[in-house]
Amino acid sequence: MDVPHAQPRFSLPFAGVYFFYYAGYCVFSSYAVMYLTQLGCSASLCGVLTSLTLCANLAMEPVGGYITDTFLPTKHYLMLCIGAIGALCLACTALAAHSGFTLAAMVLIAGLAYPFSQLMDAWVNCSRELDGSLVYSRVRSAGSVGFALTSAAAGLFFQRFGWGGYFVLQALLFGAMLPFLFRLPAIRLGNRMQTRRADHLSVAGAFATALKSPRFRFGLLLGTLFWCSHRPVGSYLSLIVTQRQGGSEVFGLVCAVGSAMESLALLAFSLLTRKWSLHRCMGAALAANLLRPAILALLPGIWPLYLGQIFQSVSFAIYYAAIVDYFTQAADERIRSFSISMGLTVTSAVGTVLANLVGGSLCDALGAGALAPLSLCLSLLVFVLFALRGRAYTGAVL
Repeated sequence: MDVPHAQPRFSLPFAGVYFFYYAGYCVFSSYAVMYLTQLGCSASLCGVLTSLTLCANLAMEPVGGYITDTFLPTKHYLMLCIGAIGALCLACTALAAHSGFTLAAMVLIAGLAYPFSQLMDAWVNCSRELDGSLVYSRVRSAGSVGFALTSAAAGLFFQRFGWGGYFVLQALLFGAMLPFLFRLPAIRLGNRMQTRRADHLSVAGAFATALKSPRFRFGLLLGTLFWCSHRPVGSYLSLIVTQRQGGSEVFGLVCAVGSAMESLALLAFSLLTRKWSLHRCMGAALAANLLRPAILALLPGIWPLYLGQIFQSVSFAIYYAAIVDYFTQAADERIRSFSISMGLTVTSAVGTVLANLVGGSLCDALGAGALAPLSLCLSLLVFVLFALRGRAYTGAVL
């Protein structure tokens, strides 16, 4: 008598990948402005450089999405990228005196590393066909834990030992993903070229197929405005901390508290959707998005930074879990990785680039105190858009 094979379980390996990815992402992204300012960069130059890193993300994500639908499983693509990131990080450490090389390398690292998140989000949702116990929000919460722990630890590390290990730490954390990646599935390539397959999509066809959906286009608009609304504070939070007489340790702790709350909100998301529709969850997330800029605009001192970060983290966790499902259900089956990751990347990259450029210029002209009012106005805009048009699209999908 044949014994049925046990269904594979991928939750723990995915959690490990998310944990170490967001740990490495925390060091590279969250501390980038502090690292750049200690090199002598102005807020405007920081805004330009961080915007270039996001443009690199925007350029590379469709490449990664198409490759992982057509030529190479996601796990193998990520392994290749980790090797390239490690080499660049070690080169930046060896050539630390050459700031021009460092700045260029940071853009290249971002082009390789930033798309990981969206590609993994798509990979988890597609892997539910192999493991019915996978819950995206729970797996993703491990990333928030990794971000929180690393944020606090890295702040203390840089304050005590300086910035010489900035790139080495990134290389170690990204490399720690590899043992977990080996344990994860190489899922079916939905757009793989085969003999007599008439429905294979070219790169141009993949873009056209995704963008012809009104639901997908609304998700792009809503997501871009959401990112644009909270990034003026998020991208320059270290400058706001400094303005309020805090240092890298305070900045790290503020980010850590927010990430811990984000992790709890992600864990609670699956319970929340048992009582609320995802449309209602998204509306609540956009309402909560108003709270951090309102708190920072009204209240001085250090403690409002913690309170605002808590509310923002809850807002982001609920919104992001909902929008991942939105893009998953709006995606064409042949290009699920491409559509999901492109939707998530375009919205985050374009929204953040706009926020960084405007926020950096405003910060140089008026100081860091002008960022919270800007964020509040943009948060009101996206909330009103969703209130007016959201149900027509999210209600049909979610």
